[in-house]
Amino acid sequence: ADRASAARTDAGGGSPPETFSSFGPIEKTDNPEAFAVSVAGALFDWDTSTAISLADYTGRILAVADPSGEESPGLVTDLATYLPSAASWADLRSYRVRQWIDVTSYAVPDSWDETRADDASRELAAGTTAYTVSGLRRRSGIWQGEQAQTVDRVTFTVFMTCRPTYDECKLLRLSQLNHPLP
Repeated sequence: ADRASAARTDAGGGSPPETFSSFGPIEKTDNPEAFAVSVAGALFDWDTSTAISLADYTGRILAVADPSGEESPGLVTDLATYLPSAASWADLRSYRVRQWIDVTSYAVPDSWDETRADDASRELAAGTTAYTVSGLRRRSGIWQGEQAQTVDRVTFTVFMTCRPTYDECKLLRLSQLNHPLP
């Protein structure tokens, strides 16, 4: 967690989910909107106080990666910027940190049509699209013996390929956090 964010607490709104018992695979769907929202949940909904490991959280995202493997190295790098490192995860466990996202909006970025039009060599597979997701990232944990919570606005773009290339949407890449496709 960045230090400025960790120092703030939010007294109102956004109670942590009761449990993350709904931990499971990302929704298998051919609907890009539903897929983008499901990916957002998988990226941001985690709990260091459970037996679910960081590798499990990472694995459920990689399970929906593009099966061609072409974008996989980039996606692994992207995930490393969204999820805590193993050392950070161990530190966050001692504070019983839970994180989740309240998605407030999602839409195809305005520049996506231009991106598609610029793809004269047809490098983008049919059904490739992007959705920019915005929301409130909430973290809750124990800080100096007391319950604390932080709330930060986040926005990012999910790049995916759906029908007709794949029967179900597959994750290609993620933009940098708070640097979505315009």
